[in-house]
Amino acid sequence: MTRHLPTRGDIAAVGLSLFLSSLLFSSPALAEEPPKSADPATEQRLKELEQKLDVLTKEIEGMRLGETGPAEKAAAALPVIGLGPAASRVYEKKGVSIGGYGEILYQNFSGSLQDGAPSNLTPTLDVSRAVLYFGYKFDSHFVFNSEIEYEHAVTASDKEGETEVEFLYLDWLSGHRAFNARTGLVLIPMGLINQLHEPPTFLGARRPDVESMIIPSTWREIGFGAWGDAGPFTYRVYLVNGLNSAGFAADGLREGSQEGSLALARSFALTGRLDYTGLPGVLVGGSFFTGNSGQGQVTPAGGIFAARTTFLDLHLDAKWRGASFRALWTQSTVGDVALINRANNLEGDESVGTRQTGWYAEAGFDVLSLVPRSRMSLIPFARYEAWDTQAAVPDGYARNPEFDVTQWTAGIVFKPIPQVVVKVDGQWRKNAADTGVNQFNVALGYEF
Repeated sequence: MTRHLPTRGDIAAVGLSLFLSSLLFSSPALAEEPPKSADPATEQRLKELEQKLDVLTKEIEGMRLGETGPAEKAAAALPVIGLGPAASRVYEKKGVSIGGYGEILYQNFSGSLQDGAPSNLTPTLDVSRAVLYFGYKFDSHFVFNSEIEYEHAVTASDKEGETEVEFLYLDWLSGHRAFNARTGLVLIPMGLINQLHEPPTFLGARRPDVESMIIPSTWREIGFGAWGDAGPFTYRVYLVNGLNSAGFAADGLREGSQEGSLALARSFALTGRLDYTGLPGVLVGGSFFTGNSGQGQVTPAGGIFAARTTFLDLHLDAKWRGASFRALWTQSTVGDVALINRANNLEGDESVGTRQTGWYAEAGFDVLSLVPRSRMSLIPFARYEAWDTQAAVPDGYARNPEFDVTQWTAGIVFKPIPQVVVKVDGQWRKNAADTGVNQFNVALGYEF
């Protein structure tokens, strides 16, 4: 870390300033009232000396407290691509950093299904997530960052709670915007939610279902790669362990993510993302993930299969003054599905889809953006989404119409300060089997 030591001229100025200050405060007459006939030039010189003294005092105090020097500040100024505000805190200064976010969610379900049959669903109130970020910036080049998540408050065997490591990685910062390296348990750079999912960063009490049912957020795997930006483009690219097709099911590929837990590594995958950010407030781009998911599984007949699995998405996130708009399209395809079905003992309409598709569009407007200097936000919004986890199935298998879904979400988001949010919305869900159920949601979220 570079230290800027006081020059001889600065030291002399400080000495003179201290001497003059002692005269002023030691003389009762001078302390009570300055001379009325003081020379203006002398007064100006005294003000300049006081300003120099203040600057030098702050610099010396910064040295004592170990504040970052120019090299660290330059590294901190690099864009932290694909991380939310709280997760990015570790990049700001040398040493330990702690952040986090959380959500409490109330859900009240309609008493009847789409076809009028009783839903038999009970309202729930849940600490859906409590998350802590722990990081350490060793120097201007090496940064450790991690996210520990507690879901549903309790992890006892009779509860649904879980404790998970959402990400855990080391970054090497080159000091240049175009290239930085990362290795560890990394977030897969797909969609709009998988990396930026702190509650104040998205609208709605619940995350968009397309980014859970088709893109299995929060999705992370172990690997290494690079990230950076070049002009108006930002990128991420990683080599990671592949998915495990033993977790694939009719309702999607979510359970195929190995989450860094004794991950099978016979098959690997490549994932990447490219975004254009050349227009203020606009992010538009696409991402992919592709690799084999068989991981050495065999069918009951002894056949080994590759199960090539590929995800694609196109996304747009645009903000202009108080208006915001998001749109996303995504698709995944799976090979050797008939063999996967046999290995997983799936029959009939239980088949894994050979193709899964989904999309959504969302718009909101902060009405308090019309109030000058307001820190608060009040955002009415609406979102429409559609997804199908069995958009196609192999010959000899059937599609289950329950997995062909459309959904409207509309509500309001209130932020008394940028880090705290209250969300209220309704959701109207329909599916091709007429078993959809509507619900009402209230959420409290925070980040720090």
